[in-house]
Amino acid sequence: MAKKTCIHFDPVKPGCEIHNWRMKELDYVINELTPNNEHWVDPRYAGKTLSDIRKEIAERYQATVGQKMQAKAAPIREAAVVIKPDTTMADLQLLAKQLEKEFGIKCIQIHIHRDEGFNKTNPDPSKLNLHAHFVADWTHDDGTSLRLGRPDTSRMQTVAAECLKMERGSSSNVKHLNAIQYKEKKALENISSLRSLVRKSFLSKDAKNALYKKIDQLVEDLKADPLNIELQQQVEQLTEKVLQLQADIERRKQLHEQDQKVISALRDENKLLRNNNKQSAALNEKAHKEIDSLRKENMDLKRKAYPERYVLPSFIDVEATHAYKDKQGQCHIMMKFTGGSKEYKEKMSNEDFVAFKNGSLTKEEVIAKYHKPRIEAYIRKEFSRPDKRSAAISLIEKTIFSYMKLYSSSTFVPSSNGDNNPRKRGNYDDIDDMNEEERKGRSYR
Repeated sequence: MAKKTCIHFDPVKPGCEIHNWRMKELDYVINELTPNNEHWVDPRYAGKTLSDIRKEIAERYQATVGQKMQAKAAPIREAAVVIKPDTTMADLQLLAKQLEKEFGIKCIQIHIHRDEGFNKTNPDPSKLNLHAHFVADWTHDDGTSLRLGRPDTSRMQTVAAECLKMERGSSSNVKHLNAIQYKEKKALENISSLRSLVRKSFLSKDAKNALYKKIDQLVEDLKADPLNIELQQQVEQLTEKVLQLQADIERRKQLHEQDQKVISALRDENKLLRNNNKQSAALNEKAHKEIDSLRKENMDLKRKAYPERYVLPSFIDVEATHAYKDKQGQCHIMMKFTGGSKEYKEKMSNEDFVAFKNGSLTKEEVIAKYHKPRIEAYIRKEFSRPDKRSAAISLIEKTIFSYMKLYSSSTFVPSSNGDNNPRKRGNYDDIDDMNEEERKGRSYR
C-alpha cells in the first residue's frame, strides 16, 4: 500500500528554529539518528534568522501600505510533510519550486527529520516518524500577505503527492467538519480558561470588562468562521495573555507567601528579643539591687569594724547638721559646734547630696568631708593650750580625727587649711587605711 502525504501551512510557532535545527536536546528525539537529518536554506535567505526575515517583510509592508504590519500578522508559516524513507532533499526542493510557481509560496528552509520515533531505546526504522518541515515566506514581494482559498489548499495536496511520488490524502467532508469542530472547541476552551483567569486576576474592573467584551466578540466570530486564521491567531495571542496572567498571579502569590514568611519570622524574632530583653532587664535589676545591698552591708560592716572612722568629736552638734539645695541648684551642708549658735555652710556635690539623702552617706561622713579644715582648726586651737591638750586628746580619741593626736609630735605641723607642710603626716586616706597598730605608732610616736 502506497504511503500517503499531505501538506498544510500554519503560522510559524516560537521555538520552531530550536526544533528544526536541533539546537537543544529533545526528549522525543533519538540522538543516534540525528546525523541522518538534512537541512537546506534558500540562498535568498542565507545568513538570516526568521526574526530578521520578518523584520524585512514588515519594512516592505509599511513601504507599500503606509502603516505598520499588525502584530497578529503571520508572514512566515510552516508545514510538516510526511515523506518516504527514500525521499531526497532534491524531491523536496522540487516541491518547494512548484509551490512558489503555482501559489507564490517562497520556501525559506527545508528540514528533513529522520530521528523521531516511537521507541527511543529500540528504534524500528518502520516505526520512525519520517517528515520534513517547510518554513515559507507567505507574502508577495511588496510585503502583503498571500490569499489562498480552499481550492488552492486542495490543489496543494495534489502537487505535494506528485512531487514526492506518494499517494494523495483523500478528501472527506465528515473528517474536515470534525476538524473544524475540534478547532472551534479548542478555541472556545482557551477562551473559557482566559475568562476564568481574568476573573481571578488583579486587573481593574474596567480592564476586566474590556477583556470580557473582546472575548464575547471572539466567540461569536469563531462560531461564524472557525477556520479564520486571523481569529485563530487572536485566540493564540489571548491564550498567551492567559499564561502571562497565570504566571503573574503565581508570581504575586509566591511573593505574598514569601512576605508572609518574612513577617512571621520577624514577629517570632521580635517576640524572642522582647522576652530576652525582659529577662536581661530583670537580671540587671536584680543584680543592681544585690550590688546596692552588698554595698550597704559592706559600709555597715566597715562602720562596725572601724567605728572611729565614722564618729565625730563630741564638740560637733551632729543632730543640728542638715543639707539643702538652693534656688540655683547648688547643694550645701550646714554644721554647728555643740553649744554654739552659729551655723557653718559648705558647698557639696550633687552626687554626695543624693547619697546623703538616701542614706548611703551618714551625717558624720559628710561633715568630715566638707568641714574638715574647720574642725582641724578647732582641734589645733585646743592643742595650742598646754593645759587643755589632754582634754583635747580625749575629745578626738576614737573619732575620725584621732590622727590629730600626732599634733603633739614635733614632726607633725598642720597647716592653716588642714593639710601638712613637707614635714606633714601621711595622707588622711592613708591613715584611714592603716591598721590599728600602725595608727597607734604614728599617734604616740
